[in-house]
Amino acid sequence: MFKKTVAFILVAVLAACLVFSADSSAKPEVPQTLKDKFSYAYGIYMLQVAGENAGYYFTMSQRTTYPELDPYYGYMGMNDFVQGKSKFTVNELNSILQEYFKDYEARMTVLAEANLKAAEEFLAENKTKEGIHVTESGLQYKILKQGTGEKATATDTVELDYELRLLDGTVLDSSYKRGTHHKLSMTQVIAGFKEGVLLMPMGSHYILYVHPDIGYGSGPSGNIEPNSLLVFEIETYSIVK
Repeated sequence: MFKKTVAFILVAVLAACLVFSADSSAKPEVPQTLKDKFSYAYGIYMLQVAGENAGYYFTMSQRTTYPELDPYYGYMGMNDFVQGKSKFTVNELNSILQEYFKDYEARMTVLAEANLKAAEEFLAENKTKEGIHVTESGLQYKILKQGTGEKATATDTVELDYELRLLDGTVLDSSYKRGTHHKLSMTQVIAGFKEGVLLMPMGSHYILYVHPDIGYGSGPSGNIEPNSLLVFEIETYSIVK
């Protein structure tokens, strides 16, 4: 992953943005845990492969793939790199990445199995409850209010409110809390969400219970664990013309 000989990428714009977090005084100057070492090593890796866009790709990795990444140590690694120094040797950096990837994969496999079991047990019981409908894909939904407007198509953009919850009730995202309706293109959402919205005449209010297979699947996505059951509460208002 890391080369023995490295051509330093001295990018003024990036270097100017390498600002450590406000709580830096509470953190060790040298990463101690595997998570922190990984953040440091991954920061250097991103700088090598992405250059001046390293900060952007580091943040995207944190949001979509490795939520344990610590920006403080990631930017520390980048800052050290552009100054031609490192707190670890090249071999140590490679070992850190390999160890973390192996550990992370093992933990995600255990989580995926446990979450799938919990999701399927919940859905098996939930489908027997009054008012629960089940589609061919396995999507379960409950109608709180049936609207009378037109239905969206697979390529429409819909103005709606939604709240995303996990099986334990944790709220991950909510347009209700933001206080503004959201406009979502049906071409850019997960399969279960899309299927549910297309069932809803405008003016409807549904709750969707989304199996992982039509959700985010067996891989983690940001703060959504692999094979997570997703619960969406949705109100549709209009199709954006």
